[in-house]
Amino acid sequence: MQLPAVESRCKFGAMNGNWLTPWAEGTAADLVADALTLEVKASPRMVTSWIEDGLLANPEPRKTSAHGSDPRVFPREQRELFARLLEARERSPLGRIPQRSLVRVVLYLWLIDDTVVLTPQARRALRTHARATGQTTAVRRRENVRAIVEQLAHPSATLKQRRAAQLVLEEGERTGRIDVNRLTAVLTELYSPWPVQPGMPRIERAMPGPFGPVPVQHHIAMWKARQQTIRRLRHEEIDEVELDRVRAVFRPEWAEYQARRPALATIGAGEFAAYFAEPDTMEGRAIEAVDAFVSTLAGELGLIEAASHAAETARLRLAR
Repeated sequence: MQLPAVESRCKFGAMNGNWLTPWAEGTAADLVADALTLEVKASPRMVTSWIEDGLLANPEPRKTSAHGSDPRVFPREQRELFARLLEARERSPLGRIPQRSLVRVVLYLWLIDDTVVLTPQARRALRTHARATGQTTAVRRRENVRAIVEQLAHPSATLKQRRAAQLVLEEGERTGRIDVNRLTAVLTELYSPWPVQPGMPRIERAMPGPFGPVPVQHHIAMWKARQQTIRRLRHEEIDEVELDRVRAVFRPEWAEYQARRPALATIGAGEFAAYFAEPDTMEGRAIEAVDAFVSTLAGELGLIEAASHAAETARLRLAR
C-alpha cells in the first residue's frame, strides 16, 4: 500500500491529493461527497459501517440551534483520514485493499501519533483486527500450518510426527483454543524427534534465532499468549485506560528497536538478515507495528508469563 506526500496533520506521510481547499470538519454527507470526488461509491451506511469497524471515529455533536440539533460532524483529521484511506484502497496496484489492511493502517496511526486516531476509535479497530485474525479458508489454513510444521520440524522428524503436529495446529487455528499439554507433546516430537532412552532425560534441541537459541516452549507460550490476547481484543475486554498505558510502554521500546535495526541487520547478516529488514510499504510497516503491539500487550497483561509457566509445566510432565 503506497501512501504518498502532502503537508498535513494526518500522519500518512502523505498522498498526491488534488484538494484545493484546506480540510475542514464535515458531516457524513460531506464524507460521501468527498468519496464521489474521488469517483468512489459511498453512502451514509458505509460511513456508519466504518465507524463501527474503527476506521472512523464517532462524529461529534454540534451546538443545538433553535430548531433542533445540527448533524454531527467529523473533525478535519478524520475527514482527511477517510479520503486518504479511500485513495489508498482504490489506487493499490494489487486491486482493492481488504478492510483488514485499512484497519491496520488506522492502528498504526494510533500507535505513532495522538492527533488523528484517538483511543476509543482504536479500541474498535483492535476489535475488528482481532475478529479478522485467523479468518481464512480451510485450504489456506492448511497451507499456513504446513509451512509452520516444516519450519519447526527437525530433518529426522517422520511423516507421522509431522502429520500429528499439523492436525493439532489446524485444530487450534480453527477453534481458537490451544491445549498446551497436547501441543507440547506433538511439537516436542516434531522439534526433537529422538526416542527417549530408559533412565535418560529427553534430548531437546533449541533452534537458532536472531536473539539466541529458541526452545519449542517459546513457540507454544507465544501462540497461547497471543491467542488469549486476540480473544480479549475481539470481545473488547481491554479498556481504553489499559490500551493507553500499554501504548506508552510500546512506543519507546519500538523506537529503540527501530534505532538499533540497521546494526542488528548487520550483525545478523546471513541467516537472520531478513528478520531485521524494514518493510518498504505503509501496509508492511502497519502489519509489523500492530503485531509488535499485540505482543507487547500480551506481555503487559501477564499472558506471556502465564503461558510460559504452562508450557514449562507441560514439558516437565512429558519428561516424567
